[in-house]
Amino acid sequence: MVVPSTTQVLAFFNLFAGILLTLSIIFFFGGFVMYLVRLGTWPTYREEAVELMKWGVTILFTLIVILGLQQAFMRHLLVAVSIGALILICIVVWAFMEGFSEPPPSAPRNVAQRQ
Repeated sequence: MVVPSTTQVLAFFNLFAGILLTLSIIFFFGGFVMYLVRLGTWPTYREEAVELMKWGVTILFTLIVILGLQQAFMRHLLVAVSIGALILICIVVWAFMEGFSEPPPSAPRNVAQRQ
């Protein structure tokens, strides 16, 4: 069994980046074409076209952030893995502490107040 290395796993995000770039282009230019086609019609429904263009730009900026993180992880692999392991250990310790802690005591009920 071949176990992929960490750089191979991080390089897998290049495929993900290609898919995001394609979606970004499709959404933006699809919305732009829809905006132009509905230019003189009534009702125009051009707000949907603007929303599609907004989604395209949002996907593009998300792609930029993901690629920046990927490049940082590939350049500083040891530090990134160490920080990720520390975060994972902290989450596991927090989950165990929450799981084994006693629930807070409930306030005593005063029977005289209900009557």
